Amino acid sequence: MVKLSFKVGGIIEKLHAEEGENVKKGELLASLDLSEIQAHYNQARNAWQKAQRDLKRVKNLYNDRAATLEQLQNVETAFAVAESNLKIAKFNLDYSRIKAPANGKILKRLTEEGEIIGVGMPVFLFGSTEDQWVIKVGVSERDIVRIALRDTASVRFDAYPGKEFTASVTEISHAIDRASGTYEVELSLDNGEEQGLKLAAGFVGKARIEPSARGTYFMIPVDSIVEGEGDEGIVFTIKDNKAVRVNVNVAHIFPETVAVRSGLEGINNVVTSGAAYLRGGSVVKVMGGEK
Repeated sequence: MVKLSFKVGGIIEKLHAEEGENVKKGELLASLDLSEIQAHYNQARNAWQKAQRDLKRVKNLYNDRAATLEQLQNVETAFAVAESNLKIAKFNLDYSRIKAPANGKILKRLTEEGEIIGVGMPVFLFGSTEDQWVIKVGVSERDIVRIALRDTASVRFDAYPGKEFTASVTEISHAIDRASGTYEVELSLDNGEEQGLKLAAGFVGKARIEPSARGTYFMIPVDSIVEGEGDEGIVFTIKDNKAVRVNVNVAHIFPETVAVRSGLEGINNVVTSGAAYLRGGSVVKVMGGEK
């Protein structure tokens, strides 16, 4: 879903598309009243033409030694400024119209003809029919480490009870959503409309992801990692009251915990409090039970 807007502000002269209408790429959807925008363009074009004439005249005078280098440089600067202003005015004129960026559908019309609209204010909500439909789901930190790009998934929508859509993982967030406490995963759906099923933005569904890589991970506090580079890290465990360095392979780092892929087999405890001050072989006295 994309919000379509004008690059410049003005009065909406014409809306060429209605809500729910299918449109083709490049089709004109809306246009502004060009009275003021066209006037600015004409003004910039006239200024550029004058600057071009001045530059030509002063160049001839300079070649005849009738004008100074400073005068030539001044008109060259004036011409460059006029040329830039003309490009800006032409760009604004070109973008005083909204065209469909792809084949798709007008999901919602947010304005009416005759309204004054500001720069960047949305006019339409547009959904492309060229791109795949996507559904975003939240998964826990214990599950996120098991998911990889291109893993297969299946999705069911409330709008189609009993119907199942196939999908695949196309994006995995590495930052937690503080509001939900989950990590966002984006699934791209196979085109359900080819099956005669109409999809629409805002559908609510349930997804089941099938991880391609299966395995067991050790979850340890993030404070227990004392060194790290890439997916390799160092933790300490205690054996015979001495600190022992352990190399671990890190699968994923979360805000408070770390998922370890390997290195902790047969180890029941790691040091968290004070781990940063330890060295291999340091004598350790555990206070209040093992950590």
